[in-house]
Amino acid sequence: MKKLETYFIRHPQKKISLDSKTRDRMWKERRVFIHFEWDKSGNRRADSRSKNPDDYEGSAKKAVSALSRLALEGGYVCGHFDEHEEWMMGKVRPKSSIQLREGKWPKESEKPKKHDGICVIKTLRLHKVRLVSPEDYAVLQPAQPRQGTIMRWPGIGDTVEAIVERKKLRKSLGALCPNHQEVMCAEFLRLSDATQIGLPRLACVLRDIGRTMKDLDIVGVAQDGKQIFAQVTYGSFDSNDVQAKRNILEKFSGHNAHRILFCKCEGLFFEKGIIIFPIEKVFDRFRKTKVGKNWFKYIFPKNY
Repeated sequence: MKKLETYFIRHPQKKISLDSKTRDRMWKERRVFIHFEWDKSGNRRADSRSKNPDDYEGSAKKAVSALSRLALEGGYVCGHFDEHEEWMMGKVRPKSSIQLREGKWPKESEKPKKHDGICVIKTLRLHKVRLVSPEDYAVLQPAQPRQGTIMRWPGIGDTVEAIVERKKLRKSLGALCPNHQEVMCAEFLRLSDATQIGLPRLACVLRDIGRTMKDLDIVGVAQDGKQIFAQVTYGSFDSNDVQAKRNILEKFSGHNAHRILFCKCEGLFFEKGIIIFPIEKVFDRFRKTKVGKNWFKYIFPKNY
């Protein structure tokens, strides 16, 4: 059986023209939805009722395509509603049917001229729903996609599936999303264990870890006063993607810097002044430390 993919869906109040009563009904019925008013026909008198992605353009086409794929193939879903603190997580069964539901524009003054005033949304019902508190699963926050209405979410791994199916997520390096891997490496560099195995010790970071940076995952200052520039990846050293990351690190040259590439490799070695270090070793060492044990306790909570 094909493994189900995970999707993230946003329901922003300001960007979706839909009345609060209808939004509340979708929440109570455990439904996720999208609202894109116009298709390629040019009709502005009424919302489009087409479920065919080819009838749309741009972001609307991408969203309808993703919803159609989710309905056909099934998948695990994390839905975020602005008006609710909890996240709605559940499962869409394969070969589900996209249903059209009607609502109203929030304000008559915001309604396009000559529009009939009816909002037509495309919805899918979730099963095995769990309402997840951000306090209990705060580790999901940094991993969520930054843009888009509905998109596949491979970076979260099996976490949403584990929550929905109430399964214990196996503590493994592969179960960590990329952002967690980056944070893990940064936190390990703060420990004395880092210097014991040939790495510089991190004194402080200069920028947010990971996702806000284009070329680097960790930028900081080591205890010896030099800067630390690091890339973190779960890929193998000889892969094209990892070699591209190594090439990026080459740009940050100079005697006043430590350059580190954490990746899948046999052991520590140097290449063109860059420390190549096995990310598996970081995982194994970090989880045995006091700090690491506490960190993993919240990354892999017991109440899945």
